[in-house]
Amino acid sequence: MKTNYKIKKVVIASNNYIYTLGIKTILSVIGIRPELFDVESVDELKDLLKEQVFSLFLILNEDIFNNNIEQTISEIKRISPDCPLILLKNSQTVIKTNIKWINYDENQSDILKKLDNFFKEENQKDLKKDQTILSDREKDILKEVALGLSNKEIADKLFISINTVITHRKNITEKLGIKTIAGLTVYAILNNYIDPEQEILNNDS
Repeated sequence: MKTNYKIKKVVIASNNYIYTLGIKTILSVIGIRPELFDVESVDELKDLLKEQVFSLFLILNEDIFNNNIEQTISEIKRISPDCPLILLKNSQTVIKTNIKWINYDENQSDILKKLDNFFKEENQKDLKKDQTILSDREKDILKEVALGLSNKEIADKLFISINTVITHRKNITEKLGIKTIAGLTVYAILNNYIDPEQEILNNDS
């Protein structure tokens, strides 16, 4: 079972080394060799998502959750709504939220098939996206740029690094083909990201 699509970045969230190693082995079996990120807690995962510019595929093991799993997953999706995720769980764990999951006791064939379909479906969705549409985080950055905030002010306000802000601004410029702050401001107003009567600061950074 080999894939014909490219998956760039995958996060494996588990505090059990054996589970993490097993997931990596399975990814290799189905032909996925992405850049991998290992995290061992929900807090570590949230910090990673806040810093990442690109969408990540999330493989979450049940063992990282201390509290209500569905509530915590909702929090994760609020931070990074564009990141597809799949949960590895005990068969006794009931999940009512509409998310993808794999039970620990499923057989090898079903596990491989579910993971392969997870990546395949999400990859196809990604291919269908209009590349000119900004992500939610890019919209947040654009709004602050249009309001005249500096890179440092945006970083402080959104709790991300200045380098992340700069990367987002570069991506916004490339997607929209707009290089000036004045042009970005007009775009933000026309697309209702900011109110034209909002106070706009005079800042060229």
